[in-house]
Amino acid sequence: ESQKFDGTNFRSLTASEYIQMSGRAGRRGKDDKGTVILMLDKQAEDCEAMLRGNADALNSSFHVTYNMLLNLLRVEGADPEFLIGSSFRQFQQETKLPQLINEIQTLEIGLEEYADPIEIQKI
Repeated sequence: ESQKFDGTNFRSLTASEYIQMSGRAGRRGKDDKGTVILMLDKQAEDCEAMLRGNADALNSSFHVTYNMLLNLLRVEGADPEFLIGSSFRQFQQETKLPQLINEIQTLEIGLEEYADPIEIQKI
């Protein structure tokens, strides 16, 4: 069925919900592909947005806390630097880095056009 009860009303599935459900087709590690059977309760045209839509952006909510670091330091063989370096959050930050460098360079060029060169101090 292409509808979902959200606690109050029935609504159409979003593209992300469909992608998640269809991504679970097959048995992990046993099947190289799976089959999805979707019973449409609307006209096929109404479901096109769900079937062709993009997944929602996935953003990491991982944050290092003092408590987490102290607990890691208590565990023998634990490497906090490796944990942080291999996290999804770190991957996302490193992926953004070239874009951020370009933005900084663009802003610096714009600043040089408007400011007296003596007043500009780079941090």
